[in-house]
Amino acid sequence: MTTYRDIKTGRRLIWIGIFLGLSIALGLAIASYTSEDGFLLKALAFLAFVSLPAAFALLSLDRRPSLLTAAAMAALVQGVLLLISGIGLLQVIPALLWYLAGQKRPRPAAAPTWATWARPLLAVATLLPLVVMFSHLDPMCTVTDADGTVVSSEIDKDAPSGWALTLGSSSGSSTDADGVTRSCTSDTVRPWESALSLAVYALIVGLATRWPTATRLSEESRPATATGRPV
Repeated sequence: MTTYRDIKTGRRLIWIGIFLGLSIALGLAIASYTSEDGFLLKALAFLAFVSLPAAFALLSLDRRPSLLTAAAMAALVQGVLLLISGIGLLQVIPALLWYLAGQKRPRPAAAPTWATWARPLLAVATLLPLVVMFSHLDPMCTVTDADGTVVSSEIDKDAPSGWALTLGSSSGSSTDADGVTRSCTSDTVRPWESALSLAVYALIVGLATRWPTATRLSEESRPATATGRPV
């Protein structure tokens, strides 16, 4: 039986996980903004992408306990993807906290049967904002003088470009005898890609808000009277 103490502990774990998740997202956004090719819209897109699991956890507090499992799954999915950057290991912490919180939260009604496949799909869908950001290859080369002054920045016409399913980019650089450095990347995030990524984020959060509440599930599980209303 779930006690009042268990409920308080569960809510505390959820909020700690949300705080950690948002902190990780904010750190990645700051790193993106301060990078050589960083700009505000791109940083906001990364912030939105990494904060999606925390958004699910926050929505679960509004009588949607079964959505907390999707939050933990989403954090693990993103953790595996971001493992190469080291951030992925940090995503395991909020995922574990949300899992533990889910064991302590009361469930006034059983999760809908479709939640078995809907939660994993929702977790995988959190990758879509990142996919959109790198969906179009825009190779770019930057020439920097010996004193650090950017001489030019132009599209690399020798590299492949156009629509492609990628989740990142590769880069390389070379320096001549005069100290002039030429740095090239296989893909740079453009403002329109960042804006599209934010739109996808809003769509996913919007779908999550449609997740049925425990009150609604309880009413649907109760037998109906002759008028069609729950008893």
